[in-house]
Amino acid sequence: MPLKTAADMTMTLKQSPNLSAALKLARQGFVLFPCDPATKAPMPGLKWQQQATIDIMQIRKWWGRWPNAMPGLPTGSINGFSVVDLDVHGGKDGLSAYKKLGLDTQDVAFCVKTARGGLHLYFDHQTEVRNSTTKAGIDVRGEGGYVIAPGAIGAAGKYKIVNGDIAAASLLGFGNFPRALRKEIEPPETQAGSGGYAVADLHDALFAIPNDIVYDDWVKVMMAVHHATGGSKGGLSLVQAWSADYPGYNSKEVAGKWRSFGRAEGALVTVESLFAEARNHGWCGDIDREFDDLDDDTRCEIEDLLDATPEQKDGPLTFLSPLDCAVANPRPYVVKNLIAKDDVGCIVGAPGVGKSVLAPALAYAVAQRRDVHGKRVRQGSVFYVAAEDEHGMRGRIAALKAEHGDADDFVLVGGVTDLLSEDVQGKRSRDFRALRKAVKERRPSLIVVDTLAMAFPGLEENSAEGMGKVVAVARELTRWGAAVLLVHHDTKDGQQGLPRGHSLLNGALDLSVHLSKTKGGFVRGRLTKNRNGPVDLEMAFQVKGVPIGTDEDGDPVTAALCEPVEPTNQDIDQQLSSGEAAALNLAIELMGDRREIDLDDWVDAAVSPDELRITTATKLENRKRSVRRILGQLVAKNQLALGNGQVRLAEIGIDAEFEEFPEESET
Repeated sequence: MPLKTAADMTMTLKQSPNLSAALKLARQGFVLFPCDPATKAPMPGLKWQQQATIDIMQIRKWWGRWPNAMPGLPTGSINGFSVVDLDVHGGKDGLSAYKKLGLDTQDVAFCVKTARGGLHLYFDHQTEVRNSTTKAGIDVRGEGGYVIAPGAIGAAGKYKIVNGDIAAASLLGFGNFPRALRKEIEPPETQAGSGGYAVADLHDALFAIPNDIVYDDWVKVMMAVHHATGGSKGGLSLVQAWSADYPGYNSKEVAGKWRSFGRAEGALVTVESLFAEARNHGWCGDIDREFDDLDDDTRCEIEDLLDATPEQKDGPLTFLSPLDCAVANPRPYVVKNLIAKDDVGCIVGAPGVGKSVLAPALAYAVAQRRDVHGKRVRQGSVFYVAAEDEHGMRGRIAALKAEHGDADDFVLVGGVTDLLSEDVQGKRSRDFRALRKAVKERRPSLIVVDTLAMAFPGLEENSAEGMGKVVAVARELTRWGAAVLLVHHDTKDGQQGLPRGHSLLNGALDLSVHLSKTKGGFVRGRLTKNRNGPVDLEMAFQVKGVPIGTDEDGDPVTAALCEPVEPTNQDIDQQLSSGEAAALNLAIELMGDRREIDLDDWVDAAVSPDELRITTATKLENRKRSVRRILGQLVAKNQLALGNGQVRLAEIGIDAEFEEFPEESET
């Protein structure tokens, strides 16, 4: 076989246009996911609102599985734009309807012509812009929606850019959403149906709920709206608008389901189910509370009663029917598969391992709604209680701001020195009462207490009573929906990954992450307990110093920052040599958008005289020997997997036939 250079091999493995479009958009900072080229729906089994990403490796994996998939762009706050979709098929003429409103399709910073001849007009996203459809052909994709990306090619054709550049428009602004269009997309204001609610009363609660929930839950939400509006036409229009981006959405199916609810027998799903689900996703409905004539003590008692859970109102027992259990939904996550609403968790590790570097990094990502360690994040406000080293933590927050930008919803809470002791008989500590009041008023999504030992001075850690008090404080702080994350030391041997002290604490935790240093100088996070997902999830990071200013002598001041490392893509316990790194990069270059390549092709490219990154040996036999040695090291370090004459990147869950090492004759 003639020798081929790396450049020769790369030219033979051209990327598909859809993958090229996806990679370009991801590198420009746009979150995306793969869609079916025939139906435009998200690929089967994909939870696109949670899994959309800018991660290049994940995107290559998706397109390795679905080579013809079209990239889809989520609209709304995640990508910063809303899209007006002007349809011109199926009897609709959105272009004419748009012009009749006195609007000009040329007056936009970025415009895409769809495969069916319509237009996608991009505008800066505003909070009130939601998904909607009209009979005239003017549809809107706002919060919770998505559109097929420019450059995508599907069964109906290509999505071509008409004018503008999406990256430039994102920086300079897409333009304001047209005022003339708002009346067209608002759901109709109707009189209350027999259920007692007007459509306008339900709109915000309904649209707080993601519309890509599982089918049964989707039906139950519609049943709740049907019950609330008495099955009115306005109610139907509302659920049609909400369902518009549901995978496989069909307006006739929605209308048919709506009509069937009127014939249902037995217990109904009521509007309270809708409000409960909306609250799970952050909606807060206004409730009239006339407290003006009440004294402070009475007002506090009433507020506590209104805030109390059903168990707190009616006693310790709950009685749920099978229907109640069926309509119950998992708690909303704060960090996907890791931290959920009402959780009490713990970051555990030895002194100096990086607990107080990882904890603020996680919290800062929540405040910014930024994916962290490959995990999806739901944005919310954060209280970071710096009980141990407030001054040092200020520097670390400054480093996070310099690295990731500002975070208005992140608050560093100082002055907390004692959450344990009673300052008056029967009363919790003043610090606890002050913190509880702030949590109740501001309703953060996440509270971090750093560290447990400093926030609970004098605690008898090895007693059940002592740890019981810690758990009671943490659980009380979750009362208004927050998750509480404690930073704590591990046991002396450090082998079990358990929090120090009485086992009552570990038993009460919903999740626990144990940190340990690796030989390569990295920090590995291993889940020892997780009620929100699998315990085999891992995270890894390295601690780096970031300059945040200068001292009074002009010398630089640095602070520690968490820099994530992908634990599944490299063995963080071992460093790669320059030759090994070059050989791994060559394999990635040759694979392009494929999952694997021929071993012979990789060897030919690696031993080519033009490839000097891997080995500088001059004789062909010496080059082959060196390449084979490096290949074996990459397999041993879990970087590449070999078998059946093929090479692929080593991944968790890899096929069994790729675990064997080839015989000498294969090279």
